[in-house]
Amino acid sequence: MRSRREDGMYHLELLFPEARRLPLPGALAHSTVGPNVPRKGRALAGSGAGSPLGGVMAIVVGTDFSDHAREAVRVAAAIAERTGTPLVLVHAAEPGMLRRDWPSEHGSTITELEKRLAAEADRLSHPGLSVEPQVLLGMPDEALVEHAAKLQARMLITSALGWRSEKRWRLGGIPARIAQLSRCPFLMVRLSEPFLDWCQAKRPLRVVVGDDFSDSAEVALRWLPELRRLGPVELTVSHVYSTATEYGRLGLYHANPGPEGVEAILERDLRERLSRIGEPRAEVRMSSDHGNVAEPLARLAEAARADLLLLGSHQRRGLRRVRHGSVSLSSLQLAPVAAVACVPSCSAREAEAPVGIPSIQRVLVSTDFSPLANRAIPHALSLLPRGGELILAYVIESPVPIVYADFWPAVALSGNDDDEPELRRQLEALVPSDAAGRGITVRMELLPGVHAAQALCQAAERCGADIFCISSHGRTGVRRAVLGSVAQEVVARSRRPVLVVKHPVPP
Repeated sequence: MRSRREDGMYHLELLFPEARRLPLPGALAHSTVGPNVPRKGRALAGSGAGSPLGGVMAIVVGTDFSDHAREAVRVAAAIAERTGTPLVLVHAAEPGMLRRDWPSEHGSTITELEKRLAAEADRLSHPGLSVEPQVLLGMPDEALVEHAAKLQARMLITSALGWRSEKRWRLGGIPARIAQLSRCPFLMVRLSEPFLDWCQAKRPLRVVVGDDFSDSAEVALRWLPELRRLGPVELTVSHVYSTATEYGRLGLYHANPGPEGVEAILERDLRERLSRIGEPRAEVRMSSDHGNVAEPLARLAEAARADLLLLGSHQRRGLRRVRHGSVSLSSLQLAPVAAVACVPSCSAREAEAPVGIPSIQRVLVSTDFSPLANRAIPHALSLLPRGGELILAYVIESPVPIVYADFWPAVALSGNDDDEPELRRQLEALVPSDAAGRGITVRMELLPGVHAAQALCQAAERCGADIFCISSHGRTGVRRAVLGSVAQEVVARSRRPVLVVKHPVPP
């Protein structure tokens, strides 16, 4: 009795006698099989550096000839025609799915697939659209991803349905695996009508981008100009946050919620981020959730009546994927939208986006009223342009840990209220007299907390500081081990740039 692997090789030998020269069926995976059917205006006829398309990036669309696949093919053809990009129409045939009872007078199964694919390409082709059919042998997800990489494809498009025949319960659907493997932007299509109307300039495309302040989300946002090449876009940026996580990051406790709520701070940070990226007019929507991010993100997309959900993909694998999960893969199944697009964070074109010079408008500087700590204040002011804001902070040491703040809020978080006016007067006395003349606004912040570095980092997040300025006492050896270094801990903890003003050393 043959093993499953040997049986698969036997089937290949019946269909392709040349397969006997190959050691394993896997050696045929992803390769082009059989002669291409001659047809007029073949896009792959030419040769070019690194790509059979002569260096022109193509749009690759996969089809299994089903009604769902036709929806994806319609969208791909419309986008290719609109952008003047060649379209590569691909069908991937799994070796184990090829028919053994195919009549010999009809030729091989692959030849019949090529004829069928060529007929589909002829139906799509017209003077404004070049379509190249390609039959590949291998698992559909792997063959499509490798072929798109070979062509340096601009985009890879498939329908929402499709399964690998082998171990599909473990490997998942073809769209999910393509999103996990693709090195170019991937578009999964459920409905073609919104995209056809958009490409024909009948209406704008409603796009929702999931933004979690990560680099991969920024890559997705920077991919929006590619969509705007086709037509107008109505953009909504959605953010899902955990209330507990944000309270800890921002230092907002029940006893001292601060003048701004969590969503007001998050919206401010999102607006600043979108302005930097070049999307200042986007609508912002937020939702809090303690579980799976994909579900509230799907609800936000549905509330915005989105046609497309656009996500950046970390493409985590192994234990990292088990630990952190994948919002993009879950959204492929859950999002009630016409299409979902996943842009990989490793995409070369997006990674090479120019980095602009940051603008500093808000600086946080801390002091403990020592002469060395006060030296940081003039340096902080020197960073600000006219109209900037200086946040001068002082940490009030709390005798009770923050975890008990709900029980002793007055002691743990507020300190002695009688001391606050005097502390504010001392802070005001440290501000150089020419600060007002330079149009700089100064704000005083008294920060309760057990750990000074933690309280300062939380204040920097809460106030949206562009940069953190702090003085270093320059302790070394035993004194540093005993007394510690707030500046060093701030540098280690802070998510924002930190300027450390060194202790002056006499010559």
